[in-house]
Amino acid sequence: MKQTSLLSVVIAAVIATPVLALDILPYQADAFSRARSEGKVTAIQFHSGWCPVCVMQERGVKALMNDKTMGGVIVFQADYFKEEALRRRFDVSSFSTLVVFRGELERARTTGDFRPEQLKQLFAKAL
Repeated sequence: MKQTSLLSVVIAAVIATPVLALDILPYQADAFSRARSEGKVTAIQFHSGWCPVCVMQERGVKALMNDKTMGGVIVFQADYFKEEALRRRFDVSSFSTLVVFRGELERARTTGDFRPEQLKQLFAKAL
């Protein structure tokens, strides 16, 4: 009887746990490279905590986390100041820039967009 109850609790917890369609991770070069080489839809968000537009953009991206149409998009949040070489690599010259890839190819980019509807359209270009 106890095993049945425990199994019921586990199943209920799994069913109740939301499945995230979009994931936001701190930028790590290895993880980003691996995801791109696997053909996943990825994005780099060049971010700074004191930048108000960056903060609003982060909120806009987070608003899409449970949107199932985002189909496993992974957003890597890169510190604008610490990732200088990454900025040069992708020719980024401003805060709140999102660069979206499907696999190795850049599909879209934006600077300053923060509304979830705008961001969803941006990610859709790579889905």
